[in-house]
Amino acid sequence: MTGQPRPWRPEDFDDHCETCGAPPGQLCKAWCDTGYTADDYRRDAVRRQETANRPTRAQAAAVRRPHRP
Repeated sequence: MTGQPRPWRPEDFDDHCETCGAPPGQLCKAWCDTGYTADDYRRDAVRRQETANRPTRAQAAAVRRPHRP
């Protein structure tokens, strides 16, 4: 199946590492080549949301300049 992956669900944040079985929010085992846990994803999701909420330069400039008819 190709295409976009399904949207994240809240319960996805509570999944353990599929490679080494590390519990959510814990570091993976030293031998694990994934090295990524639910806690890592939470931090990344917050960063992405903060970035998405920031206005672009064009939007910020439009707010500073009054509309001239």
